[in-house]
Amino acid sequence: MVKFLGSLALAAGLAVSASAGAATYDLGTLSTGVTQFGPNAVNGTFSDTIDFTIAGASNLAAGVGALNFSLGSTPYFGINNLNLTLYNSHNVDLGSGASVSLNDLSGGSYYAVITGKTYGVAGGEYGGAISISAVPEASTLAMMLAGLGLLGYVASRRKM
Repeated sequence: MVKFLGSLALAAGLAVSASAGAATYDLGTLSTGVTQFGPNAVNGTFSDTIDFTIAGASNLAAGVGALNFSLGSTPYFGINNLNLTLYNSHNVDLGSGASVSLNDLSGGSYYAVITGKTYGVAGGEYGGAISISAVPEASTLAMMLAGLGLLGYVASRRKM
């Protein structure tokens, strides 16, 4: 009877550790620069959500990577099919892959869904980063082009 209860407890533990996982992380409002997330420990098939807000028009680059580690021929940490999919607040898929780059995003709420399946005996770990840069305003670009045109005009007059 004791062996049976021990086997039952072991089976229940293995079933829980191999089950699907989902966690949600809130990064708050992101400003210009790089914001890192992780390392996040996962086990089995997982689908984690990273929530964040962008204050104004921005360019965005996001990426995710896994820690794959083996001891001898035994994989200790490992994740297959690690993927990041970026969505806006209307649940529109904006892009997916190990990395995503988007230009001229409007301010608002966004989220990334990170999925994969672990194969390591201790599960897996992943981490990533989201980089935000400001979008130049049209007036700034116009001023820069006017300045370059003026410099070209002055240079051509000097050669005469």
